[in-house]
Amino acid sequence: MNQVIDDCVHCGESTAFGSGRFVNRVGANDGWSCSECLRVDCDRCGQLIGFGEDLNPYDCGLEQFSDGSDRICRECMTWFETWVEKNYWEHTND
Repeated sequence: MNQVIDDCVHCGESTAFGSGRFVNRVGANDGWSCSECLRVDCDRCGQLIGFGEDLNPYDCGLEQFSDGSDRICRECMTWFETWVEKNYWEHTND
């Protein structure tokens, strides 16, 4: 029986079923990427943000963040950014 490994193209860890990385793997150019390798740094606090959990200005209904950040974590949002995001999504879903 051949074991399918499906290594992550970045770190080399297995993304095969039963590896613990199967559910959150993402298709990459020549294979798969684990979600851990797709995390990004928050431009404000420097902490790693989980794949798909980062916020950019457009997600919040803004043209740009006031400090020029591109990607931030939810914990680093200012009260104003939180307020604009809430109102943006309330009116977008109307």
